[in-house]
Amino acid sequence: MDSYLVAAAFDAGIKLAAGGMLLFFSHQRHRKAAYYWGLSWIIYAYAIIGDLGVHPEIAAVLLGVFSSLVLQGVLRVKEDVSISQDYIRALSWGPAAIGVYTAILFLSLEKTPETAVMGIVYGASGVFLGIGGLILYRMREFYEQDTAYLGLSLSIYGVYQMLYPIFWRGDLRFWGLFISLVLTVVTALFMVQLSLGEVFEIKEPETKVEVQPGVHIMDPAHFEDFKKQFREYPVLAFVRNIDIPDNWKAYRITNLGGHGNVSPTNLPRITETVVNYIRSLENSDLKPVVVLEGIEYLKIYNDFRALAKFLTSLRDYVAVSNGTLVLVLEKDAWEEREMKTLERLLT
Repeated sequence: MDSYLVAAAFDAGIKLAAGGMLLFFSHQRHRKAAYYWGLSWIIYAYAIIGDLGVHPEIAAVLLGVFSSLVLQGVLRVKEDVSISQDYIRALSWGPAAIGVYTAILFLSLEKTPETAVMGIVYGASGVFLGIGGLILYRMREFYEQDTAYLGLSLSIYGVYQMLYPIFWRGDLRFWGLFISLVLTVVTALFMVQLSLGEVFEIKEPETKVEVQPGVHIMDPAHFEDFKKQFREYPVLAFVRNIDIPDNWKAYRITNLGGHGNVSPTNLPRITETVVNYIRSLENSDLKPVVVLEGIEYLKIYNDFRALAKFLTSLRDYVAVSNGTLVLVLEKDAWEEREMKTLERLLT
């Protein structure tokens, strides 16, 4: 049997498996990005099948859909980061990059209809995959290394796509598919890693602590007593003050990057971390206890309406799991109207 056909069939099978796995996690973890990425790999698998059936026009359409779906997934990664002007500028250079690439391709390869169709499509696919990779890499300050690795992988995949017309003819087709297979496995694994979110290691406290469900608003003085009472409990905390018990899983709210830090403007990441923490407790007898300290600092970077929506979402997630949400704040730092609104929404 032709080695190229075997490699192509295997590559298509890997892409179908990757797509199915990502669709599974999109349903299990409610990840919109994983949904788009899962569909993208399945579409790409059918593009390979169309190419094998000597239907380059079908392969061209499906390959374009693949790139669009990957980029849609990138733009929906946790939906935490708004599209800044930098990202829009990067997208705006896409058509220019495709034009330059196409000109180079025509000067370098034999001018045939197949070259024109597949070259332009693969070039466009590669350019926009590269842009998607750049966007993800720029998000590393929000998600640490997960998006950086996936961003680099997508960028390399984009370069491969642009070089694919060179592999498309002759003996190099087999190696082109082999490279595609390797990149598919690596990229899909990074997509799954990003889609899974953080998994928390939960340790049972030696001393039993009674968890009172609901939202508790307390001042810093009472918070010190709370820390002593729950020092052995696996509490999830988002704090400005780093003086917290060792058994707590804590994130520091700061504009500084780095592991264990979260930006005050990245409220969705806090929400998602809380959701992952609650999921980690599903198979235990422990109830989630979430602490949010330094809310005044969040107020500096977010308008009150957005902050109220964020806190209401946290309350709902914790309430469904019969857990506790502790808000540490100075009531004097809030306007009376704001404080009454928070108390009405949260308690």
